[in-house]
Amino acid sequence: MSSVRINISLPEEMFKELSRDIEPRRRSRFIAQAVKSSLNELKKKRLAAEYEEAAAEIKRINHELEGVISDGID
Repeated sequence: MSSVRINISLPEEMFKELSRDIEPRRRSRFIAQAVKSSLNELKKKRLAAEYEEAAAEIKRINHELEGVISDGID
């Protein structure tokens, strides 16, 4: 996978903690994994909201059709 070089700013304390825990040559990979994890969480939340919206729409349609389904059936 190709990479893109970016310039970011971090709070000083966060950078100190990152520098203390992660070797300089491994920082990019660590940050990329953290971003990927955060993006996956956002995607899960977005999908969950979309599923809830779809379920509400299906429930609304089913409620509208309840009277129609039994029409003409004796």
